[in-house]
Amino acid sequence: MLEFRGVGYWYGETRGIAGVTLSAHSGELIALAGSNGSGKSTLLKIAARVLSPSTGEVLFEGRPVREWRPKEYAKNAAYLPQEPDTTFAMRAIDVVVSGRAPYLTRFAWEGSSDYAAAEEALAMCDAAYLADRFLDEMSGGERKRVFLARVLVRQPRLVLLDEPLAALDLAHVQQFSKLLRQIVERTGSTVIFAAHELNWAAAYSDRVLVMKNGLLAADLSPSELMQPDRIRDLFDVEAATVTVNGRNWVVPL
Repeated sequence: MLEFRGVGYWYGETRGIAGVTLSAHSGELIALAGSNGSGKSTLLKIAARVLSPSTGEVLFEGRPVREWRPKEYAKNAAYLPQEPDTTFAMRAIDVVVSGRAPYLTRFAWEGSSDYAAAEEALAMCDAAYLADRFLDEMSGGERKRVFLARVLVRQPRLVLLDEPLAALDLAHVQQFSKLLRQIVERTGSTVIFAAHELNWAAAYSDRVLVMKNGLLAADLSPSELMQPDRIRDLFDVEAATVTVNGRNWVVPL
């Protein structure tokens, strides 16, 4: 579905990422891990066409991303940045339905089918009860679910999320991690999300990509990654692993 071929990006003279080659397939939940400044956000922005690569090429469904018409790509690939704008006073249902924009003709307004799709997306995110609430009346976790619904209302085949678990309490981190798994299983979409919560990122994912100093340092299954030697090499952290119900969890020493 999505392929990076030797992709690099430079912010002036500062390297964002370099030589990244990877493939993401349909129906995968892929976690993107790494320290601050390792290149996670840059990689997601390139996949979302927010940034154009300095070197290499990105393909979606076998076609170079640059050849896709913006509206068509927006229908197929949806991106949620780290900090979406929450300052405007809107009801959740109106925020979500605004995600249908790529399907509207010029000067057209959302119709009943668009609102039905928005209600379905809210329900998928366990947020149907928020439909008539305003953003400034919600907790941070509730707003995240609303903005995720805004992404899903497009029914994209590729979902790109930058730090969706950030600033959530433990209960909401658990709920949101499960939700990402459910989205993949319900829709067949591919979800790639950046996260610092390594244990929860790995808990439900099929693969974990680890960025380090702008390079793709590892592409591993969660069980392969969650080992003391791997954590030491990739994150420069001494850690032990604890196995609970057949799943490894990392505990820093």
